[in-house]
Amino acid sequence: MVLSKLREIALESQTLPHYQFKDSTYEEMLGMAKASFSKLQPVQQEKVIKSWTDELILNGEEGTPSNLEQMLMFRFLAQTNLFFLCHLLEKYRDITVKTHEEICNDFFVKKRPEFTTFQKFATQYTELKDRLLLVPRGGFKSSIDMADCVQYIICWPAITILILTGTLQLATDFVGEIKTHFTLEENGIPDNKTGKSSFGPRSVQDKDTGEWSHSLFQVLFPEHCTQPGEGKQTEFQTLAGGDEKEPTIRAASIEQALSGAHFCVMKLDDVVTNENSQTTDRIDKVNKQIGINRAMLHSYGFMDVIGTWYDEKDYYGKTIKTELSYGESEGLLENISGTVDSGRFNSYVFVRVYLRAALWLTETAVAQGKIEAEAKKEDYELWFPERLSYEFLIKERKIDPDSFPIKYLNNPRQLHRVKFPRELLVRRTIPHNQLPPQGVIVTTVDTAYSTKSWADFTVIITSLIYGGRFYIVNMVRGRFNEYDLPKVIASTAYKWKPKRIAIEDSVGVKWMGLELRREMNKLQISVPVEFVSLGLGSKAKAKAMKAKPVLRLLGDERMLFSNSCEGLEEIYTELEGFTGSGDESHDDIVSALSLLAEQFQAYADMGSRLNSVSVQYVADQQAKEMHDLVYCLGKYAQLNNKGAGGLDDNPVTTFQIESAAHPLSSGYNDPLSDLVG
Repeated sequence: MVLSKLREIALESQTLPHYQFKDSTYEEMLGMAKASFSKLQPVQQEKVIKSWTDELILNGEEGTPSNLEQMLMFRFLAQTNLFFLCHLLEKYRDITVKTHEEICNDFFVKKRPEFTTFQKFATQYTELKDRLLLVPRGGFKSSIDMADCVQYIICWPAITILILTGTLQLATDFVGEIKTHFTLEENGIPDNKTGKSSFGPRSVQDKDTGEWSHSLFQVLFPEHCTQPGEGKQTEFQTLAGGDEKEPTIRAASIEQALSGAHFCVMKLDDVVTNENSQTTDRIDKVNKQIGINRAMLHSYGFMDVIGTWYDEKDYYGKTIKTELSYGESEGLLENISGTVDSGRFNSYVFVRVYLRAALWLTETAVAQGKIEAEAKKEDYELWFPERLSYEFLIKERKIDPDSFPIKYLNNPRQLHRVKFPRELLVRRTIPHNQLPPQGVIVTTVDTAYSTKSWADFTVIITSLIYGGRFYIVNMVRGRFNEYDLPKVIASTAYKWKPKRIAIEDSVGVKWMGLELRREMNKLQISVPVEFVSLGLGSKAKAKAMKAKPVLRLLGDERMLFSNSCEGLEEIYTELEGFTGSGDESHDDIVSALSLLAEQFQAYADMGSRLNSVSVQYVADQQAKEMHDLVYCLGKYAQLNNKGAGGLDDNPVTTFQIESAAHPLSSGYNDPLSDLVG
């Protein structure tokens, strides 16, 4: 970076929206800059002035008092404005004001280098000292975290920082990159005393212009810089001072045994990894280790946690859950804004939490109830469009849908979550007079047998299928005992005359086949009954997976609700609250719709291609009566001399035919016998 560019960036950085001294006068800032500089030993001050003067001369300028004041201001900006420091270090210059300035200058600790020691600064600090930063992969979170470590060092050389990561190699690389910012390079000029090649600020190439120039960070802070190869790989010690017992920075693994040491700042960067979050035992072990290692933090110290959220039960998930819980119990909900599911979440209860997804739906798209299946580019707002573009993110979601919520949404809850926005449900509700005049009627039943005995609800959904669409026309929901349930199902069948009834197959429900047949016989109807399984795995997971086709049908306008549907508001409420995570108190309606989508999708797909359709449903009941009378169907079937077996599939007619063929068939009949012979 050349001097002219440094001056330009410094001027812009002083007015950044979250910079702590943006409203301070030049005299006020210069006073604090001088106070910070005065902490250096005289020999260190001379070293800084000489380094800056040499750079000025190299660029054809002189070391005037004005230029020396400018040097003090540049140093002070680097110590107090993390966004400016990221650009000064040059390696992190790709961060942007829109995406990263708030993280740099508001989320991370706002430092005051005029305090003589870190302990004095930390003791008077009144804001929260624990932080959790969760932003997408490729969002420079670790880069900014490294710059924050550099800022601590140039403010208070005696500080001690512990870097904890998921693996020792990752921590070593982290410390290694920080060391490069302070490592000089050979300049080819012989040292006057030793005759050996001396060292100076390293050369850095500008990405835009291709020009080479000195690292102006090393020019401004020469008192901290070291020669190549000094120290251990896992440690860094600044030359400006430090603790005799502990290095300035130490690297360690979260599962590494540490004891006896104490640190001013702890940085947990990617301490939870894909590998150590595979099982509950490993997650619990990592959580325990974080608690144990926290004991090494000074009572006045700071702890920053940065990472990727892998599991609801990992340290990040527990922290967010605690924030929400205590925010409610302590009456501090005003300190929480946004939600994890919205892609924007901030909390300030016990921990400063900053969470962002790579993209989220705009307010307009949310108001319209748009879902992932129908959302377009214009429906999304991007967190870091310069690097994480819409095209890139959509491609990543298609290539690896399972890890996308973790890497780019910071929301592992989305792995098995299905969302039904109420706005979408309302848009998919039509007036009853717009129902098709004919079609195929089917019924699905989700019983309460498979969960909490009779504590859950039984749901009976009746749908009209026509033209490739499902029209939900009725729902019956309630807690029915083993005596009432067969009657309720039979009554629903008598009212709506479905072509098939699909009942969720679960432990203790198949006995109902015999009782249901008897109740149908009493009502003189016959409807084929099928017991169908929810699939492999736990019920919660199976329902979550099978709810996705329901969402797809709603998104494609292939599932609609009649506004005259009984229990419509209950349908709205349960679908809106459904997540598929297994935490729902009731998911019976979702299950019944899932059965409908799975068992009768073939009917819907075939509907638009059939040459003829069932005439068992007619919206106009008066027209239905006339139709039955003309064609000798339904209750007029006995007038049909030709027989109705091949023309009428009405359950009443079917019962009459079955009764004529088997007058003594009052016992149990296989509900699938009419299908398999």
